[in-house]
Amino acid sequence: MDIKSIIEGLSAGLTPLIAVVMTYIAYQQWRTNRGRLTHELYDRRLAVFKAVKVFYGEMGDAGTAKYGMAMKFYAATAEAEFLFADEVREHIEELYKKGMSLASLHEKMYPSSGEPGLPVGEERSRVIEEHSKLLLWFQQDGITETRKRFRKYLAVSA
Repeated sequence: MDIKSIIEGLSAGLTPLIAVVMTYIAYQQWRTNRGRLTHELYDRRLAVFKAVKVFYGEMGDAGTAKYGMAMKFYAATAEAEFLFADEVREHIEELYKKGMSLASLHEKMYPSSGEPGLPVGEERSRVIEEHSKLLLWFQQDGITETRKRFRKYLAVSA
């Protein structure tokens, strides 16, 4: 066995070795990029969930919803359509519509223009009752439904 045949043998084995090393590197890059995408998707979904929680918190603090709160909520959750399945998008639409209804009822009782609201009587009592039921829905059923719908998208597994 001479040195020339040894060099030729090593040269022949070098190409497959380089191919194996490059395949391993490509696989590691793929795993890293997939992990990064998963993390970025989680961050964006979490931002939508936090916007929903902020909306609930603002309503709890104010005891009602106002048009500006509902509009801000809707804008903050605009990406949901692209980040979640229809079930979450539909839930956000429901929250927005009910928030606007709550704001409308509040506006009837306490107009932002400074004019007097509904006078004491049957109509005001009906509006107050509807407002209370809607606010209670947000603070109980709405929160429960939000947790249920978002849970599978925000569950962290090891």
